[in-house]
Amino acid sequence: MTFANIGQAARAVAQSAPNVVGTKLGKTDAALSPQHLPEIADWLARHSPADMDKAAVSRASSHGVKLNVKIEGRYPSGPNGERLPSYSVAVGCAIMGNDVQRKAALADLEKFQTPACVDDIEEWIGELSALTAGKNVGGFDAELLISAYSSRLLEYPADVVRKSLLGNTWKWFPTWDELKKVCESLASPRRHMIAALMRPEPDLEPKRRAPTQDEKQRIAALVAEQFASVPQAWRDRAGEEVTQGKCFKEES
Repeated sequence: MTFANIGQAARAVAQSAPNVVGTKLGKTDAALSPQHLPEIADWLARHSPADMDKAAVSRASSHGVKLNVKIEGRYPSGPNGERLPSYSVAVGCAIMGNDVQRKAALADLEKFQTPACVDDIEEWIGELSALTAGKNVGGFDAELLISAYSSRLLEYPADVVRKSLLGNTWKWFPTWDELKKVCESLASPRRHMIAALMRPEPDLEPKRRAPTQDEKQRIAALVAEQFASVPQAWRDRAGEEVTQGKCFKEES
């Protein structure tokens, strides 16, 4: 096996795939059945992760769900204290939307996690090998390397994998640790979106009302009973304080 013939089947798939994958995202009918996953993966791979993150937020918004991903910068250093390239990573996601809206949005956003087919990944790995120094291997070693990388890259969306392999200016063929860090950074926004969508809707604060005159009188009587030895003025003030504003829960 050599890098030259990797991905021949993938090219055939790309040439025959319909150019309407983007319009199918978000549907709930047969358009999202398993046979369409290669088309969705191809659609993702033709866009940047940043654009797909924005599209995912937009799709959630179409279902009435607001997603706000929190991004933080990372500024790593090397073993000798040298500065390494900085990068951004998602650390959380705020969400607004009820359970029904979240469920509909989640069905859409899960499609944005579709991995590339193995043939495409292998072709991208081969292209990366031709563009970088190191890992100039062939035969069984090449097959083993490709298998090890591609099996791990299946855990990431197609756009993230293509960007990680071919969208970075790698001088040397990356180790898996180096490549994984890039994939994790690019994949983090949608992962946090999906985690937020999977959380149950928090219980709403109960509606409250002001007490009736009868309720105020009963509270005053309870205070007088419990604190009989306290001056009347103090008891009156205590009763007034605990019945101020909307302090009674409305019955549903």
